[in-house]
Amino acid sequence: MRHGLIFAAAMLCGLGAAANTAGAVTLVSDARLTLPEFARKSGQDPALFENRYAATGMIVCSGVYSTAQLTVKNDVVTTAAHAFYDTDGNPRGDLSTCHFNVMSDGKQLQVPLDVASLVVGSRNPYAVAPVHDWAVVRLVQAVKSAQPYGISEPGPVGTNIVMLAHRHRGWVHDGAKAIEPCAIRVESLTEKDMPRELAIDCSAGEGASGSAIMVPGEAGAMVGIYVGWRSTHPDRPGPFSMTHMNFGVAVEGPFRTAIVAMTSPPIVEQMPAPAEHAAADTASTRLR
Repeated sequence: MRHGLIFAAAMLCGLGAAANTAGAVTLVSDARLTLPEFARKSGQDPALFENRYAATGMIVCSGVYSTAQLTVKNDVVTTAAHAFYDTDGNPRGDLSTCHFNVMSDGKQLQVPLDVASLVVGSRNPYAVAPVHDWAVVRLVQAVKSAQPYGISEPGPVGTNIVMLAHRHRGWVHDGAKAIEPCAIRVESLTEKDMPRELAIDCSAGEGASGSAIMVPGEAGAMVGIYVGWRSTHPDRPGPFSMTHMNFGVAVEGPFRTAIVAMTSPPIVEQMPAPAEHAAADTASTRLR
């Protein structure tokens, strides 16, 4: 998780989502629930919710873990760029050893990544604006037991959302998927033609980087991913403010373009038929 401590106008970038780093922004409105809890609160079958959100898993790179999810297709995942690159812009070890962990038919499945397909907003995500902190990568095999999330544009400020993380280190149910109903509180365009940054009043902990920010409902439309926090008091809960908040990146601009490019069918060029074949086809059609 990228994060920073705000002192006046200065923001200091911190460490990524490594196993022993501290840092989280918890809102006093913290409403994180496990999927079964969320289902029961909604009056629905917990098994239905487990299936609906089965696309959420975890990218593991050299002991660093980040939430990721199947997106549009069963062999494409999205997450944060800092899942793969550290604070100095170096790869987190040999990226070819990174993998996607996901539950499949009740069993833990570990799927290698097609690293050659990796597209990121930046290979040095901590040194640039957070709107570059996104990644799209193909898996070497499809996860057929899960329904991938669709993509959509975020609604206006005040839109209700849910954030779905594979885990939050330090949360009472650490190790379980967490879903929280919350809202988009501020949206800002920091760079032309880039995705908007979405300030949200969800709570977060280590391991949540890359989590899907979704609109509630059956469709499971992902409008953004969570990438980090800003706070003057990150280890103490507080109300949402511009000095104590979590934020994400909208699925738009080059991020959306990368998803569409990786999930669209390949274009196969059609060679024109020889003249005699074309003539025969025409005659055949007329005879019918």
